[in-house]
Amino acid sequence: MKITASPLTNRSRISRLMLFCMLLTCFDGNFCFGQKEEQKEKSIVDGSGPSQPASGALPWKANADVVKKISRSRKEFNFDESQVPEYKLPDPLIGMDGRSISTADRWNHLRRKELMSLFRNEVYGNRPNSDYVLTFEQVAEQKDVWDGLATGRSMVAVITRGDQQYKFPFVLFIPNQTQGRVPAVIHINNRYFIPLDKAATENDPFWPARTLVQRGYATASFHTSDVDPDQRNGYSNGIRAFFAKGNDPAPTAWRSLSAWGWAASRVLDHLETISTIDATKVGVVGHSRGGKTSLWAACEDPRFAVAYSNNSGCGGAALSRRAFGETVGRITSNFPHWFCVPFSSYTNREAELPVDQHEVMALIAPRAVYVASSDEDLWADPKGEYASLVAAAPVFQLLGKTAITEPAMPALNSPRVRGNTGYHIRSGGHGLGEVDWNWFLDFTDRLMK
Repeated sequence: MKITASPLTNRSRISRLMLFCMLLTCFDGNFCFGQKEEQKEKSIVDGSGPSQPASGALPWKANADVVKKISRSRKEFNFDESQVPEYKLPDPLIGMDGRSISTADRWNHLRRKELMSLFRNEVYGNRPNSDYVLTFEQVAEQKDVWDGLATGRSMVAVITRGDQQYKFPFVLFIPNQTQGRVPAVIHINNRYFIPLDKAATENDPFWPARTLVQRGYATASFHTSDVDPDQRNGYSNGIRAFFAKGNDPAPTAWRSLSAWGWAASRVLDHLETISTIDATKVGVVGHSRGGKTSLWAACEDPRFAVAYSNNSGCGGAALSRRAFGETVGRITSNFPHWFCVPFSSYTNREAELPVDQHEVMALIAPRAVYVASSDEDLWADPKGEYASLVAAAPVFQLLGKTAITEPAMPALNSPRVRGNTGYHIRSGGHGLGEVDWNWFLDFTDRLMK
């Protein structure tokens, strides 16, 4: 089904949402804003057209052996689709006053602000409003990386408040052989810092800088723990404590995910100063906890043109209400520094959340969102990640953009792209590699070149 994105009256908006829900519930008895049943079709990566039937290319379904294996190792969590609770997602196009959001103006000036406030106070925390001075130091430069293909720089972001400073490093590559300004990708590296020398000699699949440059992109990467330590007891050594002058964080103050996203914006600040980079065409990318971060970074900073979430799961792309794989209770108890305190209160009562993760993607609209899952990574709930993207479609459409609406997931290793949203599920487990990067870049090539 294809729904046009023309301006709508309140009545036609309600009718459209009802029709959308009817379509989805034909495929899913579990919820109104999502999908459950699968269709026997395969989409081609054509950017806008309807699904193209392909014999033998069935929608993805979790491998029974993988389900059995993970269910044995993590018995306290659900990996059985038949045990997913019935739920109804909050409608992103219904305001807190109960009125329908039927125009782009009401979305931008009312509903988006409501949702941002809810996520800040219930999930990710509020960033400080403190003044600071931002400068950058160039530590090293290599002008002829990869036989002259790029210039590489080792940089340090310096945040100054009074007589105090906080610094974090990042590495940047800028294509040399270009005509005009180039798009860029900022990588939030949740695993390790890749220094300039290593990045210039080894094309690390987690951040394949050479591949990105060869495809016409500038790229930068920083390590999350250099900004805010990825430890439950690391607060005193990170940027959050720096801004709070060492005081304990308030329950609704920003936590590490938001701090890492804030750092991505500071790297973008630097990219805006480079004349050969088109800072209006910058994507933010993350894997796992970095993928959660990339989505929220794009919500907080409208300068990001694209957000790519890879295997981000609970608190990222996956719907919390499905309670499939990692749950709100588990993630907030194991990683209490990622989310503000109120999020943990929804343990075992996800249905009472005033928001769900489809609304994170809706907050990025009309800009672009790309989501990726892995066949064996049931902990991250691939089906919930895809359903979340589909449930954000009405907001993209309201804002004049095409988005994925097909309830059935695409086949394994068959990327699906519709306008400003894209998705793939690839073979293998939890990870980010060149296959993922290249499918994502196929998506961004359409939008940023």
